[in-house]
Amino acid sequence: MQIPDGWASRHVTLNNCRHHYVIGKQTDRPTLIVAHGFTDNWQCLAPLAAPFDDAYNVVLYDARGHGLSEATGGGYDAETMADDLAALCGYLGVEHPVFYGHSLGADSALRVACRSNVSPRALVLEEHPAQLFTVLGDDHLQEKRQELKAWGTATHEELRLAFEKRGEVFADALATARKQVRPSVIGVTRRGFRPIADTASSPPCPTLLLRPDPDVAPYTDAARDWSGGGAVRHAVDGAGHTVFRDAPDTCRSFIESFFEENGLPT
Repeated sequence: MQIPDGWASRHVTLNNCRHHYVIGKQTDRPTLIVAHGFTDNWQCLAPLAAPFDDAYNVVLYDARGHGLSEATGGGYDAETMADDLAALCGYLGVEHPVFYGHSLGADSALRVACRSNVSPRALVLEEHPAQLFTVLGDDHLQEKRQELKAWGTATHEELRLAFEKRGEVFADALATARKQVRPSVIGVTRRGFRPIADTASSPPCPTLLLRPDPDVAPYTDAARDWSGGGAVRHAVDGAGHTVFRDAPDTCRSFIESFFEENGLPT
């Protein structure tokens, strides 16, 4: 597990689960909390968070059943995952954070951002999972179980080489995440996710939506992402569900512009 210089790896028990999180070196700055996607871990979004380390108190964490966090007997539903994030915010004494979330993490970040005691400065949602999981339905569960089992029996090196074909930068982090994720997380996909507009009728704060290229992910429907407006929306050319991983430079540019437009440090 590679931790950038000056960052710290810590554990804390919250919401009946022992959570692992990593915190950056600038604890006196506005807080940027980064939440990873399903079967990933904190390392998978570290390349996104690291450039903001001088301007923010960066916090990345492993969702329950992922990374170095505990695999509890239950709690693998969207609301409990959001409760975990809210508990971490409370424990760290976070005030007016910026949230960044991918997929599962985007759902958790949105749910927490809507809670009256949080008052986030801004929200970045990288491919909220509702539209994808609506298309997948329940048919994908057996395939996902088999995939989780295969990851458990493969070596780290075998997984790293497989991911390297898609991009060397993320290969080691993805291999580590797949070796760490536990089969119990399958409950997250079984329970599904509510569409964005069902969680919040309008954006709870300045919001950036990073969405896939419709030609790559044809299930995406812009009209279902707060069709009345209120959020900045970018469909990223050539990107699929893992928008940042597929187009990191483009995503960084969109994020930096969004932060500047909303008076946030970059």
